[in-house]
Amino acid sequence: MLTGGQVLAQQPDSTFFSNDTTAGRSQSGSGQGEVPQVLKKFVKEYQNTVKRDTLAGKEEEVVRQSAALRNLVMDNTLSTMGQNFYEYFYEQWDPPETDRHFTVYIEEKPSPGMGNMVMIKINYDKVFQSRLTPRQDMIKKVAQQAVNRSENYIANYQQIKQQLEGADMKGSGIY
Repeated sequence: MLTGGQVLAQQPDSTFFSNDTTAGRSQSGSGQGEVPQVLKKFVKEYQNTVKRDTLAGKEEEVVRQSAALRNLVMDNTLSTMGQNFYEYFYEQWDPPETDRHFTVYIEEKPSPGMGNMVMIKINYDKVFQSRLTPRQDMIKKVAQQAVNRSENYIANYQQIKQQLEGADMKGSGIY
């Protein structure tokens, strides 16, 4: 009978997978001797093949998953103007070749007056902000500006980060 937290685990039969000489004996105890060396070699090769294939499959799966989630463009717009901006942006978007993963967020916020504010964030760093007007030609123009600014940010990311983390940018900011 099991009491709180006890777990019974069945041990696998490792009679033919063990390398010691007593494990190769038959279960009936008739003492037929050792497992033939050829069988041991076959089992060992089989286990190595299974291990290698399993690892190769995991690596391919990780690559496939990471490729599927690389360089996303997320639509967080609210209005028809914002959705049009997203469509124009995405039509023109051609991300620069880089080994760095990034996600582009297109966000829209209502603002008083004519139009809404649209922002482009790349991995939560704001790289572009502008006001949208209802005119389609102006939305296309703003989308092109946003694409250019975003592509430049991604292409020059390393240089920008080095400048921001340089010696003159460190310290408390007091003196």
